[in-house]
Amino acid sequence: MKNDEIEKLDLNGWPLPDEYLIEIGRISALWVSLENFLGICIGKLAGFDEAMDIKPFILVNHSSFPQKLDMLSALCELLKGEFPRLANHKEVVSKVKSAQASRNRYVHNTIGLDPDTGKMQLAQGSARGKVKASLDTVCIADIRRATIDIDEAFVALFNLVLGVDLPPVWKRKKGEHN
Repeated sequence: MKNDEIEKLDLNGWPLPDEYLIEIGRISALWVSLENFLGICIGKLAGFDEAMDIKPFILVNHSSFPQKLDMLSALCELLKGEFPRLANHKEVVSKVKSAQASRNRYVHNTIGLDPDTGKMQLAQGSARGKVKASLDTVCIADIRRATIDIDEAFVALFNLVLGVDLPPVWKRKKGEHN
């Protein structure tokens, strides 16, 4: 199938209503930015001053997310005497972990329409030690709450490492999303 044919396909409402797909997409896009920025922060704290220096990318890129958070914490501990703003890194790491849990809730589980109620349901399952399963009703606001968690974690990390006082996106003037 050629690109122009693919572009003409009507995928509205598939596999979920578009308003849900937009919010899940927003979570994914913000998460990638947060994870990439975490790598840049690790490089910066490790002494690589150029944001686009390839060496920290090589060292960090294929590390797991928990490993990256451990690197960040260790570097903050090491440097907090020289840079006192790094002393509250545990609070920031906690916020990032919370954002990760919020993201994982929507990215690693299934959302579908309950035909009996007309509401969207989130099916979750775990088999660590014992089997746990749940089915919860979700709405757009629930998913946006995860987006807010990610943005707040990004801003906290930004402020911690760069020493800037950046507000969350919904508190910025229109057009200041970057």
